[in-house]
Amino acid sequence: MNGVEMIPLSALPVEFRGNLIIPRFLSFRDFKIVSSVIDLMESMVNQSGSNDYLKRLVESLIGDFRLSKALYYALKYFYDFEKRGLEEILGRDACRRLRIEDDWDLKKVFFKWVNEKYGFMSLSERNRILSKFAEEYGIDPVKLRILLENELPENQVMVRKVETKPKPSLVIGLYNFLVLEKLLCISEEATLTIFSENVGKIAKETLLRAKRHEIIADFTQIKNGLSIRIVGPHQLFKLPAVSEYGRHIAAVIAPIITTYETWRLRMTVIYRKKKKFCEVRGYGADSPILVPYWGIRREEKPRETYDSSIEEKVYNSLRIPVTRNGWKILRESDIVILPKSKKIMIPDFTIKSDSSKVFIEVIGYWREKYLRKKREKLIEIANENLSNFIFLVNEKNRKFFEDVRVTKIYYSEDHIPIGKLFREIASALRKKC
Repeated sequence: MNGVEMIPLSALPVEFRGNLIIPRFLSFRDFKIVSSVIDLMESMVNQSGSNDYLKRLVESLIGDFRLSKALYYALKYFYDFEKRGLEEILGRDACRRLRIEDDWDLKKVFFKWVNEKYGFMSLSERNRILSKFAEEYGIDPVKLRILLENELPENQVMVRKVETKPKPSLVIGLYNFLVLEKLLCISEEATLTIFSENVGKIAKETLLRAKRHEIIADFTQIKNGLSIRIVGPHQLFKLPAVSEYGRHIAAVIAPIITTYETWRLRMTVIYRKKKKFCEVRGYGADSPILVPYWGIRREEKPRETYDSSIEEKVYNSLRIPVTRNGWKILRESDIVILPKSKKIMIPDFTIKSDSSKVFIEVIGYWREKYLRKKREKLIEIANENLSNFIFLVNEKNRKFFEDVRVTKIYYSEDHIPIGKLFREIASALRKKC
């Protein structure tokens, strides 16, 4: 995320009831206090200060340390302290005359001058040397001092980073989302259940999003809905908080939890090395308002990785021979529901003729837990005799899939056997004709 931190664990506003962890979300009943905090921020715009001072002010207004600190991180999307710009202080003409583009250029010129003239600058001589430099270069000594000390709090001013004063509902929604994102970042696993008549549309869009964000997720169709089980950062990396992976999880589930009301999110959270359980519901009077941070600043949306380099090479290599034969190659276009487990897959490629389809799935080099889950799906495909699947498997994963009775082609980083892959595609399409 660009310049705004995730809520630290020390500021996560939660309560404990046995093995349950209860997040302290804000709601409509908190509008008054949040509105007061926003008014406080507005009163400080264009005033000097520091983030530490701001944190103390917000805490004194709210009274709850964790709640106030978490709210502070949400407010950072709307307000922040910034140093005044070089041109704003010196003026454009002076900057051009001195041939400097920023305050760091000025500092380099100043300290080079001090080194050549005096060798060093003692504290007792500081004011005299500053005045001498200012006189020689035609700069106001007061402005020079501000620029040389612009990292100090007294030389920074509060700015509003959005055009208009934010509404309390927007701040509350962002605060709630940041709290939920932090819980996901310290989770071993999470299961999101969505109840909707639009399950097909939701399944396809969400699974595709999970693939693009490289999130390890299992999708299962259930009665009246869809269940999404996500492997959390802690289970993968055994670290207390892996923020980047957690942000991608949030990017996968945000379009659901911010659009639909009938959902339930269950998390197994590792909080200070202890396992806790947390449940958040998108239905009910106490359901949180949620606004993702990229709803405020689009540039904050987690990156999307649409294809691995292997998938890109496969697509580029197959495109011409496939189209020459009158077939089509489509990327991530089909949704497949496995008959027994009801788990959902979106193959990386679909090769389509007039009367049949062949699915190609690339299995890259991943962690063992992920590969074992993938193996379970391949075994089901084999047991159900789904013969229109071809799996392109990284050679390093051979031990996980060698004995599974599906069509497999192994590749390495240096070589993808495209010719063999094309022959298997042609054979599979002919069998289906």
